[in-house]
Amino acid sequence: MTMIKPESGNETIFSFFTEDDSYFPIEQQVMLNFQVHNINETIKHLEQIGVPLEKKEENSEFGKFIWIKDPEGRLIELWEK
Repeated sequence: MTMIKPESGNETIFSFFTEDDSYFPIEQQVMLNFQVHNINETIKHLEQIGVPLEKKEENSEFGKFIWIKDPEGRLIELWEK
């Protein structure tokens, strides 16, 4: 994992997974992950603009996660810490 912190509270993180990791589809080599302040408000907004969830909210010790797809079908993860 690589972390870039240009300002306090503003981070860019690059995490690398092994080729056989089952977290996201193997045919997708890269997944963008954006941190949001409030996942419930984000879900409401996505519903209002017609963006379906590809994975419903998942809770773990790392936070709350959902997936959506970009216009070309690549998964994007949204995360609330």
